[in-house]
Amino acid sequence: MTETTRGSVKYSQYYLWLKSLNNNQLLLEEHKQHSLLTSEVNGKALSQGKLILIYSLPNSTIHQPYKAKRLLNEHLLASNSMSKENLAFTMLLRDQLNTQLHLLEKQTLSEQELTKQSDEHHAIIEQLNQQLNHVNQQLMLLKLIDQNINERG
Repeated sequence: MTETTRGSVKYSQYYLWLKSLNNNQLLLEEHKQHSLLTSEVNGKALSQGKLILIYSLPNSTIHQPYKAKRLLNEHLLASNSMSKENLAFTMLLRDQLNTQLHLLEKQTLSEQELTKQSDEHHAIIEQLNQQLNHVNQQLMLLKLIDQNINERG
């Protein structure tokens, strides 16, 4: 990945580069950036920005939107020398992550509601099955009584 002359990376170019990697390469890049984040003082903001993009990648094995959003919030608070292009890209990413997290919350709530409804339906089905068994037992008794009456009469 090429760096710009000011020692920073254009997030949009880095993101496009990330999109060209396979899952193993992404894992290696994540590990590299995570190592740089914990070891370097000067490159911490840059590595953090790169990790945000790595975790924001949809359809990857390391897609973690909640982690990306947390890192993004930290990054925006700590970074005051971001280029206008990177700031615009970061704001766009923040908006996209907010939308994605909102949709994930809605999905979770919907799944919980469906599970609740399913549990209620299973309970009703179980109750109806018990009633059906009881009615079938009563029907068998009535058949036995009818058969006894026919045999006597």
